[in-house]
Amino acid sequence: MTETQREPYSDAPEFLNKPAAPAPAPLPAAAAGGSEPRANAAPAPAPAPAAPSMPAAPSRPSLPSLPTAPAEPAAPPTEVAISGDPDDVLRVLSQVGVPCILLDRRGRILAVSSEQPLDEEDIAGRSVSQVYGLREPLRMGGGPVDVVYRASDGARVPARLVPLCTLDSGDLIVLVNDGGPFREAESHRFERTPYAVFRLDLQGVIRFANHEAARALSLPREALCGTPLAAHFRASDGPPVQSAIERCAQDREGDAMVAVTVAIPVPEEGDRQFELVMTPDPAPNGELLGVIAVIQSRTLESARDEIRRIALDPALGGWRVKLDRILEQIRRLMPFEHAVFGIYGNDVSLFRAIAVRPEGVELWPARWMDLPPTIRSFLDSGRTWVEEIGAFVKENMPEPGNEVVRCYQDLGIRASVTLPVTRPGGYSSALSLCSRQPGSYGERHLDILRALDLEPVLMRFEKERDDERAEFSDSLRQKVMTAASLRQAADDIIVELAQHFSWDHVALFRVNRLEDRFEVVTQHSLAPAYAMPADYQQPTGSGMLGATLREGRLLAVDDIGNPAYPQHGYTGPRRPLRSAMTVPIHLNGRIRWLLDVESSVSHAFKGPDIDDLLQIIASLEEGLDQHLLRQTKQSLMAETEQAVVFVGREGAIIEMNRVATDMLGGEPGRAQDGADPALITGFVIKGDEAALAVLTSGFSVKRERIELRGVGDKPRSVLATRTDLDPSLDMSIWFFTDIADLDWARDLRYLRETVAEVARQTRTSLSMACSLTSQAVLLHDDAKQGASPEVVAAQAQDLSQRIVAEIGKADITFERLAGASESRRRARASHGDVELGAQLNAVIAALPARDQRRIVLQNHTASKDGPTVSGDAESLCAASRSMLDYLLRCRNADDASVTVDITAGAEGCEVRFGLSDEQIWDIDQPVHAVPDDALLNAERAAHDGASIAITQIQQTMIDHGGALVTEPPLPDLPLQPPQAYESVTPPWRSFTLILPLRID
Repeated sequence: MTETQREPYSDAPEFLNKPAAPAPAPLPAAAAGGSEPRANAAPAPAPAPAAPSMPAAPSRPSLPSLPTAPAEPAAPPTEVAISGDPDDVLRVLSQVGVPCILLDRRGRILAVSSEQPLDEEDIAGRSVSQVYGLREPLRMGGGPVDVVYRASDGARVPARLVPLCTLDSGDLIVLVNDGGPFREAESHRFERTPYAVFRLDLQGVIRFANHEAARALSLPREALCGTPLAAHFRASDGPPVQSAIERCAQDREGDAMVAVTVAIPVPEEGDRQFELVMTPDPAPNGELLGVIAVIQSRTLESARDEIRRIALDPALGGWRVKLDRILEQIRRLMPFEHAVFGIYGNDVSLFRAIAVRPEGVELWPARWMDLPPTIRSFLDSGRTWVEEIGAFVKENMPEPGNEVVRCYQDLGIRASVTLPVTRPGGYSSALSLCSRQPGSYGERHLDILRALDLEPVLMRFEKERDDERAEFSDSLRQKVMTAASLRQAADDIIVELAQHFSWDHVALFRVNRLEDRFEVVTQHSLAPAYAMPADYQQPTGSGMLGATLREGRLLAVDDIGNPAYPQHGYTGPRRPLRSAMTVPIHLNGRIRWLLDVESSVSHAFKGPDIDDLLQIIASLEEGLDQHLLRQTKQSLMAETEQAVVFVGREGAIIEMNRVATDMLGGEPGRAQDGADPALITGFVIKGDEAALAVLTSGFSVKRERIELRGVGDKPRSVLATRTDLDPSLDMSIWFFTDIADLDWARDLRYLRETVAEVARQTRTSLSMACSLTSQAVLLHDDAKQGASPEVVAAQAQDLSQRIVAEIGKADITFERLAGASESRRRARASHGDVELGAQLNAVIAALPARDQRRIVLQNHTASKDGPTVSGDAESLCAASRSMLDYLLRCRNADDASVTVDITAGAEGCEVRFGLSDEQIWDIDQPVHAVPDDALLNAERAAHDGASIAITQIQQTMIDHGGALVTEPPLPDLPLQPPQAYESVTPPWRSFTLILPLRID
């Protein structure tokens, strides 16, 4: 056998006359059926490995005797030709159970295998396109082609034709992948269903009917197949059935479901109604094979099941749509021309129709109507059907002109049956079916309604209606709460209220207390004759509006102009209106607007409507309060000069205003959902434990000065205050005041806080005052021992002045503090001998006992009282006291102590004040936000003057001819404010006083 490039079918139809891609290299093929290989045979391409959507049945394996060499992955499809007699090949294929057909070059069917579904005599010699309805080319390498053929019984069956190989004669063997077995399996499943199922072609002819279908039509299945389905129904059902089939055929997606009501004639019973539901029956290639039709019984049980399914199906939408579907189910059991679903109010003295089907909607007003008092006894009797309404009204309703009765009469209703819904509190609603034929309903029809279990369904509909009213009220509240313009919101709400309650005229009046009048804000009228002039005004002290404003409650007039009913001072332009109602609307506890509602009929405003309206007004007032709070919050956050940050209790930032954004950075507004919120502690400067402690404090925070990291990571000095909201809100508000932006000259509150801070550092002055007071006691003892009174008086006067000066240092106002600092810097003109050891002991003895235990006096080498120097004892005492007090404050380790080391040499003595080695020093200097903080500069200058007074000590050493050495060293040049205090005073670790010795 040789392989050559395949020649196209020269006289084949166009769909077969498409050349295959050339093969790059010949591929060997084995001969079939033991035939000898034949030279110059035309090669055929290998079949493409396609996966058909409808594979052959397992009992029909593919041909095992025709192996082909696997093609290269990137090689184009090749063709394989085999030698052998066509009859022998088909015989082999039949033996292995492969359904095949043999085509010549022109696409005619030459022969078929025995497993082929169609009879060879019927298709031999015919074109393959004619038999299978080919729509795509059939060629080697082109893959399988989905087709539809008509079986011997006329049914359309899907199949797949797969070109298998060519013979050396050029004939083509095509595998027929038949869908018939799958259709048969589907038919077996239909046999197990409890429904009557048919397969119809597009002309409505039955091609298959299951056992239940034959039973429903009372005919054997053999008699059904091949007959039109519509022929088994009443004559008028033929066009609707065919129309339903056409609608299924138009659905290209294959998911349509069309229902049509049909009737089957039953001898001696008349017509029995059924519902015929049809859906498309598509082939794998999308071509429509026909439709599948199912007959559903119209029995009471099936209707009850369907009603329950409708009521529980959320996909159907609201209760009105479900009610329509349920009425369709009821109509198939008992006919009616008119249906009313309504609710009762005020113990069955009022009725309101909330759903009217399918006609007469315009005759039923959408409001509450009075019911005759006999209706309650009619419902209690349990015999809630009326055979003839005229007679019933004449017997049970002596007062003519009832509005509910008039609605029935205007529709021509003669008979009705009513199913009431009973709740623990009485009757809540009812469904009434009506007919224009008298005697249409009786006890049997009421029993049918009860058997359908409609009461729970109608209760569910009542609940859904109540939910709708609640949603309507909430929608109005949301509209008011979120409205950018209350005027625009009022225009929309007035229209919605009028439509919701079906009111003829609704107006909103504004209470203008400044000009003492009511003004129309907006109005909506059902007819132009009901409208007020757009500029209508009314004094606040007159009319029904004035009475509502005075009494602060809802007022109603049942019949305008009728003196038998209270008029409440009703006035206004003359209009064809009969009843009115006014309702106050409060804002922030005060009546701000009045709602005016009017109707063209009398007694239009009944109890249930008033209750509903009051609930809606309460919801609107809540929305107005929320709108006011939101507007107030927005205005305050926009206008305040403070940074406002809303945080959760855990410190997450919830919202911040524009000032906070400009000060600290970030975008104002709420945190984005799903994103990790930023923390308020994220603005703390690294290492600033004081600010961190304030922001995480569990106690209240009131105007604490802290430093935060602002925009560009620059330090910012602020005053921080935290307000904790109700614990259930889990929220706090931080207020940050930028110190650089404040006019501190007028901020006396912060001035007092600053002075209080300075006062905590004036212990030294108070301690010195106590020491001087003890010396005054010694003077009293000297006077008793005979000392000169003049000398004692002079010394007492001097001590008094010094005590007053020290007390003045503790009087913390900046003026007195400045005076005290000046007195510290005053040096005496004459110096005397000062024993340093004794002086230090006196200074230490004036301190509290706890501080005395923390001071260690070392190296008293010269004498018991230490070296003696020439100088001003008061100045040296003040310097020593200041340095000791400062070091005691800087001590931050429990084991650390203040050491005083006195050494004397040939040229002078040194007194070193320092901290022991246990002291913990912070090596890294913190960053502080004080370049523009003038008050903080002043505060730190005051701290320095009231505590360490380094400038005073340095001046004292100069006055004594000595020097001051500090660690860290003092700057070479004195710095001028504000630069002198741009950072915290350096943490002095030690002070050394170098003094010359007294020269004898």
